[in-house]
Amino acid sequence: MAENRMIDPAGREAVLAAVVAENPEAFIAAMAPTGFLVPLPDELAATGLRPIEGPASLLGVVVGEDHVTALDAWHQLLAEGVGECLVRPVAAPDRQVRLHLIDLTHRLGVHAGLITGMAGGLAGPALAHDEVRPRLVTMRKDQNSVITDIGPEVAPLLGRQPEELAGTRSLDLVHPDDRERSIASWMDLLSAGPGAVRRVRLRHLHRDGTTVWFEITNHNRLGDPERPAVIAEMLDISDEMAAQEAVRAAEQLMRRLTETLPMGVLQLDAGRRINYLNERAARALHARLGDPVDGLLDAIAPADRPAAAGALAEVLGTGRDVDLEYGTREPGRPARRMRANLRALTDEAGAVTGAIICLTDVTEDVRLREELRHRATFDELTGCHNRAATMAALHDAVQCADAGAAVVFLDLNSFKQVNDRYGHAAGDQLLVHVAARLRLAVPYGGLLGRIGGDEFVVICRDVPSPADAHRIGAALLASLAGDGDGDGIRAAGEVLRPQASMGIAWSPCGASDPEELIARADAAMYEAKKSRTGPLAVVLA
Repeated sequence: MAENRMIDPAGREAVLAAVVAENPEAFIAAMAPTGFLVPLPDELAATGLRPIEGPASLLGVVVGEDHVTALDAWHQLLAEGVGECLVRPVAAPDRQVRLHLIDLTHRLGVHAGLITGMAGGLAGPALAHDEVRPRLVTMRKDQNSVITDIGPEVAPLLGRQPEELAGTRSLDLVHPDDRERSIASWMDLLSAGPGAVRRVRLRHLHRDGTTVWFEITNHNRLGDPERPAVIAEMLDISDEMAAQEAVRAAEQLMRRLTETLPMGVLQLDAGRRINYLNERAARALHARLGDPVDGLLDAIAPADRPAAAGALAEVLGTGRDVDLEYGTREPGRPARRMRANLRALTDEAGAVTGAIICLTDVTEDVRLREELRHRATFDELTGCHNRAATMAALHDAVQCADAGAAVVFLDLNSFKQVNDRYGHAAGDQLLVHVAARLRLAVPYGGLLGRIGGDEFVVICRDVPSPADAHRIGAALLASLAGDGDGDGIRAAGEVLRPQASMGIAWSPCGASDPEELIARADAAMYEAKKSRTGPLAVVLA
């Protein structure tokens, strides 16, 4: 199972508070989930830290060589809720500062970005160096893509002066991996003839070796009789591409995570269709992209379908989280128990746009849970309720009985001699036999419990009178006695028939507490044991 490393909201708030307290001279910015800077929420502005203004993203204040490091911190933020790294600012590329990224979307809807270590010489405007950095440069090229003229904006964009680029091929500035695409776009422009316009996105190489993304719009004006040329408008889209890469990396991370999770994961759109599901979900549901989720309800056990349909309506209609457990019923496949966790997806305005559903097979968990419940409730040897469950039932009977409650307390006679003479296996066999015989005579709604080694208790609610309680005891004794011949167990070649003493106690509704009622039945049983004249004896308290 993949380890969940996400720091909880309280932990992220603590990180923010610590960074602000320890770095009163820090710079601060707010970022949308896309990575672009947005206005500071009032709470972040109130920290008194210096705001970062001007660049589209924090990559604009970091030297190009450190963009990958900053993106790694962004991915750490997405995975853990907090990210940090050392980077060099554009305003002072010879020194390092620390970039802190903190997820505050749970409360403020933004990520916080803080830069510390800038005290002692760097002013706020110096940090926001890219505020005056141009984004657009115009280039003129001949029919061979040789640069004939280029604007001065190229110097801060690519670190080269216009005069040194005159006479060079524009292709030489393109990243080697993008040159094939650049050539194809150029040939398409020329083949389309004068007046054609083609747009292409290409990476270019800065003098320092870093990459700059441009969206290039080439205008074919080679037919101009006075100044034939191709006019290229080059727009710096590095920040946009970095943000897109961060989003793409985050999406890839999430998809890869869903493939490693030991559960099925599917995403629904607002139209209740599947627009993503991992392999585990596809196998479990026999579903594909685009399938309506309502069709999957047929595989749910009929008794659980209304709850499942209601959960879907709830999460897609109101956006509330819903968790439920349901059973599956599919021909030719064993029944399973599944747990579904449904979580709404919303847009910036809070409108529900779909939902995420996580499916976990909990069949074994349910089996173990039921096994533990059974062990906590029933005596393993006889199948009777154990002492704790019996006493709980007695409390319930005394409090809830409409007419009255009866307790029948039965103790086997000479049971120790059976164990001593025939062995404990024979004693256990006799206990199982007694439980089976008593169970045949327990009235509807009654409960049979084993509360000691050879002590059994029958609890009956809604018993109108002591006489009715006595009739229940008589029926139990009759069942225990059986029909005589052959009723018992065989041990060492002999037939052992149970001998028992019984005490019966009755109480009208609310007249006795449980401990008093069972104590009376116990006392009556001992009275029967002292006065017995046969194998079976009974006393009514």
